[in-house]
Amino acid sequence: MSGIKIGIGFSVGRTGLPGPQTIADFAERAEDLGIDSIWLSDRISSRQPHLDIACIMAGWAARTQKIKMGPSVLTLPARDPVHVARTYATLDYLTGSCGRVIMAVGLGNDPKECLACGIPPDERGPRMEEGVHVMRRLWTETRVSHHGRFYNFDDVTIEPRPARGALDVWIGGRTDVALKRTARYGDGWLPSFITPDEFKSGMRKLESYAASHQRSVDPREAGVVLLTHVTNDAGRAAQLEQLVAASLPQAEGAGARLAIGSVDVCVARIQDYVAAGCTKFVLFPVAPPDELIAQIEVFGRKIIPHFEQPRTS
Repeated sequence: MSGIKIGIGFSVGRTGLPGPQTIADFAERAEDLGIDSIWLSDRISSRQPHLDIACIMAGWAARTQKIKMGPSVLTLPARDPVHVARTYATLDYLTGSCGRVIMAVGLGNDPKECLACGIPPDERGPRMEEGVHVMRRLWTETRVSHHGRFYNFDDVTIEPRPARGALDVWIGGRTDVALKRTARYGDGWLPSFITPDEFKSGMRKLESYAASHQRSVDPREAGVVLLTHVTNDAGRAAQLEQLVAASLPQAEGAGARLAIGSVDVCVARIQDYVAAGCTKFVLFPVAPPDELIAQIEVFGRKIIPHFEQPRTS
């Protein structure tokens, strides 16, 4: 199928902390398999082990040549957008200034993460919108001055800036509010844990909301995040699905929001989203560290070829 792009997710907190070699091998093997992109879960505070995703991407930049990478999604309201703009401009430079760095932002899945950084939860939405505006200016202009509700500075220049101009900024979230944010200032939409029908309905709303702002969001710039595990063991698949469902915001009907089971089951689940109009996917393997490489081998060899041509350049 043409036009379908499938990336993979990398989360070091859900199932254990991989060693440095596994982290490097994950990106290198994904690139060898022609996988489109890697997306990293962002956490500021967590009871589980978690690593800074910008540090991981810097390491991957030194070990890869083609694969794209970005956060899924960055908790922007908890961070100073000037620092974020500098960090991701640097990552663009380290990855060869060839469009390999993606940006996706959200409020964060837990308001406590912003509280830990001194940000009141009710400021998360407006801070994120202002922060995106700040980053875009810093990525494209010199001697930037900004005096807003939350951020104030004069005569700031970032060098080097992203070589291809401002990075595209995707907006995470599955709520109506997230869709309205995407319509106002997002370049794309990246929800997690939604069903094909919810994706289709969301895209209709997004088109309408964007039109009310005299904007349009390209349907090809919307994708879904799917927690995935490929196994022929039906018992293990059921166990994993139950385990994951218990942690989801919508436990009821969780199976329709996951891709866990045999290759055929996972392909069919992805196809349901394709039929709903989705053209981009992030498959997050639910697996302990010693199974991560094996999972992406299956993704690259047995699932992705059903939907897209391997990347060759």
